Formats: sequence, structure tokens, C-alpha cells
Amino acid sequence: MHAIGIDIGTTNVKGVLVDLDHDAALVADASAALRWQRDGDVAEQDAAALWSAVLDVLGALRAATPDAVPSVGVIGLCGQYSSIVPVDADAEPVAPMRLYVDQRGTAPSLEVLGRHEDAFLIWVERHPIPPVGGGLALGHVLSFQLDSPRVHDRGHAYLEAGDYVAARLTGTIATTQAGAYLGQLVDNRTLDATGYDVELLRLAGVDADHLPPLLPLGSVVGGLRSDVAAVAGVAEGMPVVTPLTDSAAQAVATGADRPGRVGAVIGTTSVLLSSAPTMAADFDHELFTMPGARPDRYLVSAENGIAGRAVEHLLGAVLGRADAPGDPFDGFDASLAASPAGARGVRFLPWLSGSMSPQNDAAMRGGIVGLSLEAGRDDVVRAAAEGVAHGLRWLLGPLEAFCSEAADEVVLTGGAARSAGWVQVVADVLERPVHALADPTHSGACAAATWAAACLEAGGAPGGDEAVATQPLGRTCDPDPAAAEVHAAAQAQFTAAFEALRPLGLGRP
Repeated sequence: MHAIGIDIGTTNVKGVLVDLDHDAALVADASAALRWQRDGDVAEQDAAALWSAVLDVLGALRAATPDAVPSVGVIGLCGQYSSIVPVDADAEPVAPMRLYVDQRGTAPSLEVLGRHEDAFLIWVERHPIPPVGGGLALGHVLSFQLDSPRVHDRGHAYLEAGDYVAARLTGTIATTQAGAYLGQLVDNRTLDATGYDVELLRLAGVDADHLPPLLPLGSVVGGLRSDVAAVAGVAEGMPVVTPLTDSAAQAVATGADRPGRVGAVIGTTSVLLSSAPTMAADFDHELFTMPGARPDRYLVSAENGIAGRAVEHLLGAVLGRADAPGDPFDGFDASLAASPAGARGVRFLPWLSGSMSPQNDAAMRGGIVGLSLEAGRDDVVRAAAEGVAHGLRWLLGPLEAFCSEAADEVVLTGGAARSAGWVQVVADVLERPVHALADPTHSGACAAATWAAACLEAGGAPGGDEAVATQPLGRTCDPDPAAAEVHAAAQAQFTAAFEALRPLGLGRP
């Protein structure tokens, strides 16, 4: 049997076809680009264009593998979250999707806290994130309801991106406890919720009639509609399983939903993924548990801030030449090899658009320090790779304490996992072995496909020893003992630089 996995991003939709009878081997892949707009507090995406991109991907998979597609038995989904699209009863969008960086919901969210003196503690006890806006899905819903009454009246439900695609595939409007997490209206003290919390609904003032029903995690949303099946070349009525968030999918891919293993994602941003047995929050370090892909453990997804995008900007806009466009990462590994551990004292501070966990400060800005007459371009490039890794090391300690477990294994995915030199840098800085996924480009979509198949077989989300196997591993890099002292000193300088620069508020208007 084959399975289709669809990964819904902000800038593209990726699709894969995997062979479940041969270790979920990748048979075909396809992608379609997406556009989005940002203007001040407004960040939107055309939901109809997103759906068109999904259809394009399904059609491309069919064209690439006409013999394999008829044996597809299930479709899995994953994608960005805290992005909300209002839909009518037929799951057609009635307004653009508000993305996770849209800020229009901040004021009405804070008003909830202002109206009810006990609201903060109730949310911390039950969720555990209080309603503070800043792009959280609850803020989007409140803003639509209060500031766009015509949209609210025309709409039937507010859906996350993955749930929207599932609804267009099946005709069924629904979500899960995991999908509704940043809607902040579910009691997450247990992982079996199939309804909204009455007290949180009352405090928020949300119209419950516009919220999608909650399905059990890993259940079947519905069967594939006939018109979509015709595009994809698969059977009408094929099961579509409840979507995963992109963080949960990467946790499945890296095995970070298992005790003792941490997943590291270095893409546009960097993220550490782990798991915990109970709901918890660490507000000092911006660490929270959330429902993920398992019914027996919580996901911990810790956003470290901008990473690969910062390195790309340095290589292209700062070190590159406007009259010589091309891939800014050309020669990247060669530069890493040409510079010693510690980059001859150069330190890159990656906070080009603020910092996140373990110290959240939107006004924080980065830079390059430690330049000397002995340092050259290769050292600056290596410092960039090391700076991103030092950000992860800074976060790893609080994450281990939060989860009460040592990170015995680190599995890396994202664009950095394609660079042998960068994987080695991460291993050296973290001072532990790092395993890179063999196919980081498609890890989310492949995880969605294999997880959906496992859910279908198990009759729900598998946990315990039945948890879905990690995606295949590629290279493993062991830390270089000779670099340990250099990186320990560099780590101290990294955190000291943060404390020294933070009071300057360089990112404030």
C-alpha cells in the first residue's frame, strides 16, 4: 500500500507518495509555491490559492506515478499552525487566512485578561498559555468576531490551515485537541479532550457556534470527495486522517516524541523538540507542553528564533555581491572546513529579528563581533553556523530541565541537515552526537504519511512502543573533543553578548 503526505507551509505546499510496504520509501514528491502578504500588523494568505496549490500537488503526484497512485490507501496532513481561515458550511473561505504573524488579535486578547482578574491563572492552570495575542489563533478568532462582524456572520467555522485542507478534501469540518491548541479554549490537563472548556469559552467571549467539533487524535476526518479523488487518481472515499502541526510532524520524523531524544530543526528558524509526560509551563524560558502526535505524551516545541534565514541573509545580502546573484550557500561547506573551531574569535549573534526561547525579546538584534585582522570571510561564514548552534545550546539546558530528561540523542532536520559541515558544527557545539535525517526536505510530509497509515491500522494515534518509527537517518557526526574547550568559551561569550546588547533595545522603533 502507498500513502500520500501533504505538508502545508507558508511559502509552499509539499506532497509525497511513500511505499508503506518498503519502509515508507519515497516514491515521488511535488511542490507548489504560495504567496502571502504582510503590512504592519496584517499578515494574510489567500486560502483559495492554498487549496489550488494542494490540488496541483495531488495532480503532480498522479502524473509522476500513474501506476502507484491507485494503490494509495490513506492521506496524512501536517502544516503551519496558529493561522486561521473563516469558512462557510461547505468549507469555502469567506475571508483571507490570517497567519501566525498577524497581530490584530493582540488587543482583544489582552482585553480578556483585563476583564477577568482570575483569567490569567485559569488559563495557566488549564491550557497553559494565557491569552496574550501576538499571533495566537484565539486572537485571530476574537478579531474576526469583534472587528469583522460581516465575515463572522457569513462564516460557519474558524479553521487552522491543516483542518481547512482536510475539510476541502473530505467535506467534513473538524479539528482535534492538538489542532485547537493555540485557539486556547481546550483544557489540556489530559490528552483525551473532545470538547471545549466551558469556563475558557465564557472568559474569552468566543461564539462557540463558530468552533469546529473536536475529533479524537489520529481518527479519520472523512472520506475523500469524488472531485478531489478524480484529480489525485485515487479512490473516492479514501480515509483522510486528522492533521498534525508541523512541529508534531517533525517530532515524529526525528523521534523527538520519545523519552531521551531531542529533535533539532534548523530551517528558516531553529526549533528544539522533545516530549513530557504531563502538562507544564516555564514562563521564564518560554517553554510549554502541547498536544502532539501521541495520546500518552505531550510535545515540547521550543522556538529558538531565526536561524537559517539569518545565515542566508548574511551570505547573500551582507557578504554577497548584488551583481553576482546565485545560491548564497555555494561554497558554504568549503568555508566551514577552511576556518577552525571558534572561527578565529569571530562570533555571529543570530538575533536579526528578535530572540525567542530561552529569552524572548522582539527588540533584540544581532551582529558580528570579535573581528580581527586575522579573520577573513571563511571565519565569518563559520561563525554564522556556530552562532545558530550556540543558540540551540543555550536553549538545550532549560529544555532538559523542563522535561526532566537528558538529551541522549539529537536528531537534526531542516536545511542545515543537508550540510555535512553544519551537522558537524552542531555536534561540536552541543558536545553530543548528532544524527541528520537522510531526507530533511520531505521529513514533515513523509512523517504525516506514515503517521496517518499507523493511525489507520491502530484505530487511532499510536503511543508507547507502537509509536511511529523515525524517518531514516543519514550521517552521524560525533563531537570533536579537541573543540570542546573552544566552544565552551564561545558559549559564555554568546550569552554575555546577549546580556550586553539587550539593554540597547536596537530593534525598538
